[in-house]
Amino acid sequence: MSWASGLDRALLKVSAEEQAQRHLLKMFKPLRMPTNAKAWLKEADKLRQQALERVYLKGFDPKMVAAKPDVVWGETIKPLDGKAPYVIRKLRYEALPGYWVPALLYEPKKLKGKVPGVLNPNGHHRAGKTAMYKQARCANLARRGMIALNYEFIGQHELEHDAIHNHQAHLNISGLAGVGVFYLAMKKGLDVLLSHPNIDKKRVAMTGLSGGGWQTIVLSSLDTRITTVIPVAGYTPMRQRVVRVADRGDLEQMPPDLTTVLDFDTMTAMLAPRPTLQILNNRDDCCFRSDASKKLIYDQMKPLFKLMGAEDKFAFHGNDDPGTHNYDADNRAALYRFLNRHFGLETPEADIHEEAEIYSERELAVGLPASQVSMMDMAREAARAWSDFHEMPRTESQRQQLRKDLRSVIRMPEDKAVVRRVDRRGAVSHETVTIGPWTMPVSSYMVAKAPQATLVLHDYGRSTYAATTAEPKPKDRSVFVADVLGFGEMAVIPSTVMLLEAAGGRALGVAVRQTMAAAELARQRTGVERIDLVTYGNALGVIGLIAAALEPHRYRCVRILGGLQSLTHLAQYQIPYETAPAMFCPDLLTVADLAQIETLLEGVRLEYPERGGKPMVMGEQA
Repeated sequence: MSWASGLDRALLKVSAEEQAQRHLLKMFKPLRMPTNAKAWLKEADKLRQQALERVYLKGFDPKMVAAKPDVVWGETIKPLDGKAPYVIRKLRYEALPGYWVPALLYEPKKLKGKVPGVLNPNGHHRAGKTAMYKQARCANLARRGMIALNYEFIGQHELEHDAIHNHQAHLNISGLAGVGVFYLAMKKGLDVLLSHPNIDKKRVAMTGLSGGGWQTIVLSSLDTRITTVIPVAGYTPMRQRVVRVADRGDLEQMPPDLTTVLDFDTMTAMLAPRPTLQILNNRDDCCFRSDASKKLIYDQMKPLFKLMGAEDKFAFHGNDDPGTHNYDADNRAALYRFLNRHFGLETPEADIHEEAEIYSERELAVGLPASQVSMMDMAREAARAWSDFHEMPRTESQRQQLRKDLRSVIRMPEDKAVVRRVDRRGAVSHETVTIGPWTMPVSSYMVAKAPQATLVLHDYGRSTYAATTAEPKPKDRSVFVADVLGFGEMAVIPSTVMLLEAAGGRALGVAVRQTMAAAELARQRTGVERIDLVTYGNALGVIGLIAAALEPHRYRCVRILGGLQSLTHLAQYQIPYETAPAMFCPDLLTVADLAQIETLLEGVRLEYPERGGKPMVMGEQA
């Protein structure tokens, strides 16, 4: 039996997931309902500006955002051999430099004067813009005399090269809002639709299912050019996502700092007094079921629409046929009825298209240029630019400023650490350390009067370290092993980190603060002035390095096994966000790369054993 076998005991009475849930439910507060209509309209405008600046378009060039998108037109399809009353025009538009979005414009043949337009996003359906339910909807809208733009969702069909939505985290770390790629794709699509000479800008709707429903609420709440809103099973407030994992979605649905500005119930309120139809499915087998979401995004908002004089413009449809995650015939009929009423139309309430109007993916392919970029391409470019930009801090004032900037960017908690001893049996002790809402476990093997102490952070946790360490029984040092947020007993699923960071926190900041507290515990228990820190894995290498850089006087040596050489390697090697979300701390690379952080380890011996290089004492001549 290994000397470390006693270090693997489970210590937490409340799991890290439950700790996070309790904390987040306190952070995500319901919207305080407005009581004055005029004041709310002003507040909504203010929130739109803040949400764009701080969340959805952070880091993007305002001139690029405002510019009209370049459009390349392709072939025109004439359904039913030209007998259908509309055509389908293929096009692609440039949402960001080098990032083109394929789309289909369903255009009535006989256009006279101004007609309504409908923007049609879609969700996580591999067929993308060619999904049958979406083709059917757009064909029906065109048959009813409306112009419908059907654009591709990032990661689907022709944009499948970006199928991993959480790659946007690689943009976040470089100061660009990853969600901004999604926002610009839909915003520029609206620009294209509104550029049509026959569009009636007073009658512009947006509607989509699932991820398309998410796009609908986000763009419609932040862009008032959309006058009529019909989201389908696409969103719910963040407090519901805390307790319903199925409602969480990808990173774009819970972007960093979202609720420091607004939540999805706020977005719903920002639709008033525009006509809005909420469609939910009563037996949804994916997400956002009626019984869970209706009370939060419809029932609670009815009084506000009444306050705004728009009670008759706010409607709900609960789907029973088939009742699952869909935008099929019954939900489409609800759409047609709503548009008839608010666009002043007289059209059938049921589908009027023919099966022959539904095309294959191949037939509706638009094509992309060979130079098409991906989110990862953008992330690599941004990361390299920041890494090249940073200079080494050479003076004491520069180093202190960098430490200040690091504390700020990782939003490190300043709560006092509270230690509680759980158990002690011979040389083995178990303790918990509580910092704010987080309680972490620390186990130790004490050697009496040992001159050295080592703190170990293992990416698979204390139990794995205890089971796999092949080191001899320590004689001249005491060993402390801790699990910080995201690892071992403190493991949480990636979407929980998304929620934490959407609330304005940073998992990296929590883990760094916990590392510092564990180091201080080791110092206090042993009386050793400067301890050794050993980390296993890429993420804990970053966490340990920052912790030591902020308080180098607490450490004698930092030994990093499996660490990164540069934060640019996250994008260069396409390291998945899910492997260690804390490592993708938003804006971190805008402050420093690892080379600059290493210079802050003044007087600390820095070792990277797996790289084969000579250990260095930072701040001294090697």
